[in-house]
Amino acid sequence: MRLDVHQAWRRLSAAQLSGVTVALGVALIQVLVASLFGLPLALAATSGAVCTGLPDVPNPPHRVLGRVLPAVLIVTVVTLMVGLCRETPLAMVLLIASVAFVTLMAMAWGPRAGPLSFSGVLALVFAMAWKAPPTPREALIHAAWVLLGAALYVIWARAVAWWMRRRYRELALARAMRACAQRLRSRAVRIAGEIASQDDTIRASIADDSEFAEALQAARDQVFAARFSPRSRRQIAMVLGLIELRDLLLASRLDVHLLGDDAAARHWRAGLAVTLRQLAQTLNALAAAVDRGQPAPAVSAQALRRKMEERLAGGPADAGDPRQHLIDALQVRLGHMLDDVAEMAESLTGPDRELPWSHEQLQLFVSPEGWPLAALKPHLSLQSSVMRHALRGSLAMSFAYALGLALPWAAHPHWLVLSVAVVLRGNLEQTLSRRNDRIIGTVIGCLLAAALAHLEVWLHAPLLLELVFLAAVGTSHAYVNQRYRVAATAATLMALMQPLLLAPQAGPAAAERLADTVIGALLAWAFCFVLPSWERNSQLRLCRQLAQALSRHAGNVLCWAPSREQQLAQRLSRQQAYTALMAMAAAAQRTRVEPRQVQVPEPELEAVLTHGYRFMALLGALQQMLSRRQGYLDAAQARPALESARLHCTQALAPHGSKEGQTDPVDDSDVLSADWPDHDSNADVTPWLLRRLGIAGRASQRLAGALAALRQAVGKGQAA
Repeated sequence: MRLDVHQAWRRLSAAQLSGVTVALGVALIQVLVASLFGLPLALAATSGAVCTGLPDVPNPPHRVLGRVLPAVLIVTVVTLMVGLCRETPLAMVLLIASVAFVTLMAMAWGPRAGPLSFSGVLALVFAMAWKAPPTPREALIHAAWVLLGAALYVIWARAVAWWMRRRYRELALARAMRACAQRLRSRAVRIAGEIASQDDTIRASIADDSEFAEALQAARDQVFAARFSPRSRRQIAMVLGLIELRDLLLASRLDVHLLGDDAAARHWRAGLAVTLRQLAQTLNALAAAVDRGQPAPAVSAQALRRKMEERLAGGPADAGDPRQHLIDALQVRLGHMLDDVAEMAESLTGPDRELPWSHEQLQLFVSPEGWPLAALKPHLSLQSSVMRHALRGSLAMSFAYALGLALPWAAHPHWLVLSVAVVLRGNLEQTLSRRNDRIIGTVIGCLLAAALAHLEVWLHAPLLLELVFLAAVGTSHAYVNQRYRVAATAATLMALMQPLLLAPQAGPAAAERLADTVIGALLAWAFCFVLPSWERNSQLRLCRQLAQALSRHAGNVLCWAPSREQQLAQRLSRQQAYTALMAMAAAAQRTRVEPRQVQVPEPELEAVLTHGYRFMALLGALQQMLSRRQGYLDAAQARPALESARLHCTQALAPHGSKEGQTDPVDDSDVLSADWPDHDSNADVTPWLLRRLGIAGRASQRLAGALAALRQAVGKGQAA
């Protein structure tokens, strides 16, 4: 039994563990305050703990206080202001508008500010759900109890972060490995030609890339923050291996289409796909060893390479087929991936080794922390999507409250406000998804609440309601960014259970909850079209950021024998380039659900993504060649060729560079198969470097042309 519990605990994700620890913290605070001062005051303290716990997501210990302490201040001030304004509807409307605007403006600090932003809105809802204080003194006392719960939760959050720090590192690393394995599998499907729809495959690839990028950044944030020790150095080495593997994985899309589609090409493609799937299986096994304690797999790059060579050798191609040179190059590229995975496995079980980078250098790659006021400056304009969303949310929530007061039935205005707050997102795609999940989750939650209320009356077990409330707190916290329908179900239970804890005989207001949720969700959807932030409006900025990031990365990569400082610059610019590509890909996904007349032109946008990813893949392949096979390059030819290519690429992507060029999706179709040089493992690979540099130059020109075409199409749409 003990072993089963331990195994079940190790199978929980970081988000689920966070939900469990938040629920435990809230439960301990409720029990402590209830035992000393009674249940009603304990529930006030509990509301402060719940709101403060929102920003308490998996983070290194040194980041916790910077996330939860601002929530303490926000929650306390909002609670006090609600208590002072409750008796004046106009004052409440203005207060809701002000709180919504200020908290939503916090999104100027990026997605990490999301939980902190919502803590103020949730405190607003909790305070409105409480009985109106008859005097300002009572309002101050109530806010003090909320402050007590919030302060106690800060202590709990800091202690839990220190206690769970190693586990969170393991989970972040394992998640990144599994995301990489999924990307390998989807790439194998594409190489093997096992695709049902080209459009669906592109969308799936973008989704896999987004998940991998997010998981990789989470691993950086957790693992790179650790002080150096044998354990942390092993984990850092594996994260560095995953970063290199992403470059190789992106480069794996190069040249495969040149194999053709005859019997020999299908044989080669199938062999390459099998190798990628084996790599995915190995990474999954490594992830299980990291986060579940399973035995680490024995990985031999030499054995895997021999099997790959055997699979690719036996085929219907002629001995003199010029594509054999291309197959040799693809084998070398996949061989580098095999080496990296084998090195990751060795890092897990092998002896402690020194890292190539210092702790201070690694901190350059973690997500920013803190709340600098300078981040607000770019958003103090109606052109800012953050400002527009803050104004939109302010109008929507204050209108929802006023509507709740005017409705003929016993509506709960705070429930209307909450529904609008959780459904209304910064873009239409997320709002539509939240709207549907919110309504479905509320229906399920209302049915569960009604059943639990009848069960409590039958069993006379008030403890049951308390346990359900605490479980709902943890579940909603764990799944709010994972599966929102589950989070909405838990939030409904939490909202309906809280009044029952004070007055069990009243019964759950399930019908009112459902009606308020539906109205609030529809209001949020309607307000999406007030001061809208269509993706078209951000395209010029995204195009500029993408061109700058890729130009900077090309300038850093295309140099001979880079110094340590230059290698660090390469890594930083690579991370920035991936971020810019993912921002453009996310915009492409979001614009699909927007009204047709404001959508970003899909052909031009897909052309930018195609050429952008291809140019990034070429830079990755060149960087790997320069770092891994420099001994097989002729410096006399490579140095001037690199300098020429660097100037060509950076000038093409400069703001006023050449923008002419085709936008066909294949950059190297003009390279004849007869021109493929030898690519034996010990051969001079300078011809391949020169070929790659020529393709990269043409790719930068075509990318510049695609960016110019997208800007022109967006400009025409805005003028119309």
